[in-house]
Amino acid sequence: MARFKNLVFVSHPMIPDKAIMAKYRFDNGKELSIVAGEGLYSTSVDGVRAAVEDPDDVSSFEVMFEGEVEGFCTRERINEIFKANQ
Repeated sequence: MARFKNLVFVSHPMIPDKAIMAKYRFDNGKELSIVAGEGLYSTSVDGVRAAVEDPDDVSSFEVMFEGEVEGFCTRERINEIFKANQ
């Protein structure tokens, strides 16, 4: 079963060097997008909506799943989304 720890984060193409992103496509075709960084609904060691380059520095992420955005999601919340959709 996929979990948060399986995600691979890359530099966000729209906010390079200030945000990161990861995507996961479930077998049913649904896609989960996880982002963090400057201007996004996330928290890093530098504060709320602050720039980030390393997922280890992030305590909460902005998540989009099935067109719905949920801000300030913890790793545990993201794992709940994985579990509910596999």
